[in-house]
Amino acid sequence: MTDWINDLFEVKEIEVELRPQLLQHPNIPKPLHGLAPRVIKGQDWWDETRQDAYASTNYHCLACGVHKEKAKYHNWLEAHEDYDINYRTGEVNIKQIIPLCHSCHNFIHSGRLSVTSERDKIIDILKHGFKILEDNNLDVSQATYIIAKWVDFKHHSKVIDCGIPEDEMCVWSEWHLVLDGEKHYSKFKDFEDWKNFYKN
Repeated sequence: MTDWINDLFEVKEIEVELRPQLLQHPNIPKPLHGLAPRVIKGQDWWDETRQDAYASTNYHCLACGVHKEKAKYHNWLEAHEDYDINYRTGEVNIKQIIPLCHSCHNFIHSGRLSVTSERDKIIDILKHGFKILEDNNLDVSQATYIIAKWVDFKHHSKVIDCGIPEDEMCVWSEWHLVLDGEKHYSKFKDFEDWKNFYKN
């Protein structure tokens, strides 16, 4: 085989500074469920943006460093919206679209993880994420902590406190996503409306 053909099949390594702290990302607040940049800007924008994100790390997960070809559950990456969340004002700004493997992405999205029907997979993903957190001396988000407790998964991480008393948190109607300078508010009028939508 010529060198260029070998290059096609070789998993190239890349010098990227990993960000294990991404696994601490909190869940998006319930008022903003179903209101993501990919929904607002459309599928073409999303496809182009996520492909750019994957290429930016030469197809490695930014949290754990695995190449997509060596990832456990799927041989592809998933795009995650990394947000800056202000719990007092309810303002959510997107910082970056980041490439994650299926395991890291599901560790962050504990709500999605909790509805996984395979308990062994839940445990495996928790094992993966907690190992990364503990190896880097990092604490865990409250939502993921709750899932670990629910399945009786033993770990040594402490839960992150958002540091804002509940009575100082933003009310439902004021939560908004800022995208390209525009504010986008919840499509649900309140928690009951949200619950009824996701119950169906």
